[in-house]
Amino acid sequence: MKAIVKLLLILSVLLFSQNGRSEEITECDTKVCKQRFKDFKKYARKDIPQATEVLGTFYYKGYGIEKNHSKARRYFLNSAKYGSPTAQFKLGLMYLNGEGGNVEVKKGINWLEWAAKNDVTAANYFLGLFYIDGKLIDKDYKKGKTYLEAASNEDYHKAQFVLAKYYELEENNQEKAVEYYKKSAYFVEESNLRLISLGIKLPQTDPNLSIERIEVKSESLNDMFDELLAALRYIPAPGKPTGSNVVGMGCRNQDSNCGFIVDPTEIERFIRDMQWQFSDPTLTKAMRPVDL
Repeated sequence: MKAIVKLLLILSVLLFSQNGRSEEITECDTKVCKQRFKDFKKYARKDIPQATEVLGTFYYKGYGIEKNHSKARRYFLNSAKYGSPTAQFKLGLMYLNGEGGNVEVKKGINWLEWAAKNDVTAANYFLGLFYIDGKLIDKDYKKGKTYLEAASNEDYHKAQFVLAKYYELEENNQEKAVEYYKKSAYFVEESNLRLISLGIKLPQTDPNLSIERIEVKSESLNDMFDELLAALRYIPAPGKPTGSNVVGMGCRNQDSNCGFIVDPTEIERFIRDMQWQFSDPTLTKAMRPVDL
């Protein structure tokens, strides 16, 4: 279980795409990459959550700009407090790992909890790990199981493996452990090996995976950027927090969720409402609606 809390591995999830459609962003200092940075910075200055999250990723990865984890953390914070679930997740991990500043466990867990509420499956997984492991926060098996089960229900196979280990080692419930080993055996090698050691054999292939597969080629990074930039033109900048007329107390100055777009469907609904803008078939691919 020691490897479970190695957050340097966790930070490999700090990618641009939320749905795996695009390539990973890597360090880049070409003219094209620098221009992309400038393109998104224009929208980030308006505090548009999607743009500030992308800029945070650019600073974290060193894409079009020199790596600066302190600035990356600041941009993720700006996006997270306006309700971006994936920014909340990334920010939580950075606080817990001390990336771009001090280790701040309380803030890290708080942001992961916000991300979990906003349906980021991986946030449920890591919260479950932390509560069961008990190194970063007080051990709480009940909370840990709840978070891991939430991730497991979304077919997060690593969560299923951890639940199997938990039931086997902590509750001595072999039947329940085997149930979760079986769920994850086709995706987590340790689960498969444990079943073999118990004398339990699985079919060569998972019957659920025998469904006809259709391979979809991932979009290029440039296509992804073009689509998002096209969509950003129609996303309004967040306003001032309701009831906050105190100088210096705008959302930019707070280190908490301001509640502007806590529900990510608000952004999706706005994009759907604007789809008529893209109804002309003569428009280029980059001008068509993008699923954020």
